[in-house]
Amino acid sequence: MKKVLYFIIGLAFFVSCEKELDIDLPQPNAKLVVESWIETGEYPMVIITRNSSYFAPIDTNFLMDSLFITNALVIVSDGVQSDTLQPFLDIVAYQNGSWPIFYYKGTKIMGVEHGNYSLYIEAEGEVITGQTTIPSKVAFDNVFWEAEAGTSDTLGFIHAFLSDPGYEKNYYRIFTKRLSRDYNFVPVMSSIYDDLYFNGLPSFEYEIMRGETSYEDEELYESDEFGYFRKGDTVVLKLSSIDREHYEFWRTLEEDVMGGGNPFTNPVTIRHNVIGALGVFGGYSSVCDTIIIE
Repeated sequence: MKKVLYFIIGLAFFVSCEKELDIDLPQPNAKLVVESWIETGEYPMVIITRNSSYFAPIDTNFLMDSLFITNALVIVSDGVQSDTLQPFLDIVAYQNGSWPIFYYKGTKIMGVEHGNYSLYIEAEGEVITGQTTIPSKVAFDNVFWEAEAGTSDTLGFIHAFLSDPGYEKNYYRIFTKRLSRDYNFVPVMSSIYDDLYFNGLPSFEYEIMRGETSYEDEELYESDEFGYFRKGDTVVLKLSSIDREHYEFWRTLEEDVMGGGNPFTNPVTIRHNVIGALGVFGGYSSVCDTIIIE
């Protein structure tokens, strides 16, 4: 007992002698970040934010006062007419914990196949520009859900078959939306594809794993439903054709995210396609399929 008592006293003395370290973490250089797109049959949308410290507190005041740029001039042109985008606060998205809650949206120009578009932004003394195109639509030939072994036939992946056009180079991004469960379309895991290895093939199969709006919550990985679609879901599957510059942005960004800061992976340079800021301006040529999982 004396030995135990001496150990406890010594441990308490050791702890009391520890110094509190006050580390002054460097702040990142101030930059603007743009995520913007125009999709077939839809008006253009633009999100403008400031970059922030990794340890910055995330709350309502931070989002509206420090993160989002709410007083920018945003113009999208199709070469014939210009559309001055209007700011919009999405209360429903905020209540659902969805992204984004604040953005600029057009009212004049809708995306069309083979369209060419330019972006012009004035914000906080900076001028930001970008260019993009919307390629031809490509649709899945067949889509279905299949239960995964060991899940009591209640969880599984979506399988999709595609006939890739051999007469052109194609780049794709895939999204899903579970009706009544997801507020917006969510990119699937490994959402970006280049037809390098299946260009012109009569049939190519995708096994689609469900994506998340954010992968920062560690509890997600412990969920039995992580990556799966479940029986009872009604899922809208969206295949979007994109141009090469748009593809390169999301490809490099996904590689960076999947690396997760691993020091043993090669560093990734994200290929932004806007000038004057970080980020992307991209066009989507989209086709949707609906799957009722029974």
